[in-house]
Amino acid sequence: MKFIKLDIKKHDLNKVSELIYETDAETLNFLFKNKINSSERIAKLVKTGDNSRGYEKIHVVTNDDNQVLGVLVASIGDDDSVKNDFITYFKTLNVFDALKFILWDIFDFFTSSVDLDECDYYLADIAVDEECRGKGIGTFILEKSLELAREKGCKRVVLDVYLENKEALKLYERFGFKIYNKKSFRLFGGEKGVYNMEYNIN
Repeated sequence: MKFIKLDIKKHDLNKVSELIYETDAETLNFLFKNKINSSERIAKLVKTGDNSRGYEKIHVVTNDDNQVLGVLVASIGDDDSVKNDFITYFKTLNVFDALKFILWDIFDFFTSSVDLDECDYYLADIAVDEECRGKGIGTFILEKSLELAREKGCKRVVLDVYLENKEALKLYERFGFKIYNKKSFRLFGGEKGVYNMEYNIN
C-alpha cells in the first residue's frame, strides 16, 4: 500500500468523492438526495481546490495499480478559510448547490467542529473503501497521519467521530486517541453529535 498526495490527473476523483461522501452520508443525502448527486458536487470542489475539501488537503491510500482504497482529508490548525470556501462554492457550483454546502458547513460547525490551535493537525475526513475494510487500511492512515503531523511540527492530532460510530471509536481509542469533549443535541428523541478526540505528540 502507498500513502500519497492526491493527484487529480492520476487518481479516480469519483472514488475519492464517494469516500468523502461516506463520512457524512446522512446529511448529504438530506441536502442532495443521494450518493451520486453528492459525490458529483464534492468532486468539483476537490478538483477546483482552494477550499476545505480541495485536492491540496487530501492524501489517498492506493495499491500498485493506483486504485484508491482509502482517503484522508486533513489540515493544520484553523487554516481553512470560510471566505475561501464560500468563494469556491459560488465559483464552482450553481447558487442552490453552493447554499447547500454552506448549510452543510453550518451544520458541521454546530455538531462536530473542534476548537483548533495553530499547531494542531486536524483529520477532517477518514474513509476506507467498503470492500477493503478489515485489512488495516484505517490503521495505516492513522499511522501516516501521525508521521505527517510530526513532520509538520504539530503538537496534537485531532479528529471527531459520530457518537453512533462505535467501530471507529474503538479504532481511535486503540490507537491512543482520547475523548476530550462531546458535542451533541437531541433530535426526534435520539441523541446526535460527536466525540472530539485528540492524540498528543511527544
